[in-house]
Amino acid sequence: MTLEQILNNYKTERYKISVQAKGTDFSTWVVFPDYKEYFENYLGYYTTLPDLFTLVDHAVKGIFVYKGKEYVHPHQSIWRDRGGNDRGIKPEVSKAVIESIFENEEELNEAIDSKDFDRLYEFIKKHKVTKFGGLEIYDCALRIGRKYKIAPKNVYLHGSTLIGLRTLETKRLVEEDLSNNKTIEMKDLPEALREMNPIHVEDFLNMKRMDFMRI
Repeated sequence: MTLEQILNNYKTERYKISVQAKGTDFSTWVVFPDYKEYFENYLGYYTTLPDLFTLVDHAVKGIFVYKGKEYVHPHQSIWRDRGGNDRGIKPEVSKAVIESIFENEEELNEAIDSKDFDRLYEFIKKHKVTKFGGLEIYDCALRIGRKYKIAPKNVYLHGSTLIGLRTLETKRLVEEDLSNNKTIEMKDLPEALREMNPIHVEDFLNMKRMDFMRI
């Protein structure tokens, strides 16, 4: 299997995510026609929110609405691992992050006014709390940014996205030690990925990381 074949699969197959209906502790599959429809519907929700408080609240908690139903994104949902331990972003963590952000609302507005995604990301990173990690920081910045047309120009590395890139390193498809960076520029990616949107590349490296082992 080649990287181009894996990328074609990502672009053409239906996009499925396992989400929790808000207020429940069980998950359900939500299916989109493809990855672009997923991002347009999921991130597009945040452009509809009426005020900054609601935007930040839903962005931190991962709340979004699709076809009239309210869900919690899998990155922020609470789930139980095989050891019986609760995992995910607990309500008290989300609450503390929201409070911390609004204690520094002037700085938040300055980050938004800058139209610089990295500045927005660094603001959330600066004012987050313990157990709100790199993926959650990125998600929050991405959701708030969509409201104000602020998008990343580079690919941000964290969690499974970082694992995917490291696998491409072992396959010699990207420069060695590229994964040591916080972000990577589009020009440093394989040619097949360079015409994609950076947020789609971030997702591709995550979603298809296991397939990279078959290259």
